[in-house]
Amino acid sequence: MNFLPKQHLKIGNYVKYIDEILHKCDKGIEYCKICPNEFVCTELEKDDFGLEDSTISAVLTAIQYALNKIPGYLNPDKRNELEEHVKRYINESPAHERGIWEDSILDILLDNKLANPSYKPKAKIGEVRVLLTYGAKISFSTCLKCLLLENAVTLLNNTIALPSEITSNSTKIINQFVHSKHIDVAIPPMPSWVKYCAEEAITEIIQRCKLNDIGLASALCYYAVLTRSLIPGNIAVTGGLDNQGNILRVDYLDGKIETVLRELHFIDKIVIPKGSSFSIHVPANVKIIEVSDPEQAIDVVFRNSM
Repeated sequence: MNFLPKQHLKIGNYVKYIDEILHKCDKGIEYCKICPNEFVCTELEKDDFGLEDSTISAVLTAIQYALNKIPGYLNPDKRNELEEHVKRYINESPAHERGIWEDSILDILLDNKLANPSYKPKAKIGEVRVLLTYGAKISFSTCLKCLLLENAVTLLNNTIALPSEITSNSTKIINQFVHSKHIDVAIPPMPSWVKYCAEEAITEIIQRCKLNDIGLASALCYYAVLTRSLIPGNIAVTGGLDNQGNILRVDYLDGKIETVLRELHFIDKIVIPKGSSFSIHVPANVKIIEVSDPEQAIDVVFRNSM
């Protein structure tokens, strides 16, 4: 599978992207043939990292951009590792730029977002972080949103609607659940007014994912919108949903969990289908919560009940 390093930027694997850049730089840098006073990393030219050139300045610019995009807290070990690693290449940048990089990149690693263990993205109504796998190798997370529209055609410009055949079960099952519990909420008059959306940047990539893994997350998003309930920012979800309301097991769960442990240090709960197998070591501060039906998932996400 030809997965370009710059595509990690599109799917939000920012730490993975930075690690790949630094790994390439570690293979060696040399003086630029065009600008003899500036170092370049020729290894970066062999792969598509989305850089304008392979100079140290371009490398540091890309690292700065990716660090700013990380959505929340990074644990101290990873921040210290990145700080020491990046410092080496700051020292290889043009002398007049070094102070600028130190005041920018190193400050980002110590700011209130990346260095604050209590920082989490804000809880939102109808939005949750879902774990997916591209093809059979590259796992990532994206924010899934549910929107109730005034008509069937209005849609925000910065999102893409997911196919209705993927999300129709979620809408139906949650409507049935709401009716059965006599919850006093208004059900949309037409299913077409309910849209489930993912971030625009992953349009092409998401088409190569097993989108059934979105079923549980979309059900939770829809329930949140109907009941005006906030979904905490410290939760990630994966799992399918059939037309009977059963939660389907997922594949490549090790990769999905590894994505959380590498990229999303602010996530401390991962909701998965009951019976799904994984072998990756999970630290004590991250809880893997198995659920077998949407009601259990709703209880976990909205009532903090385990």
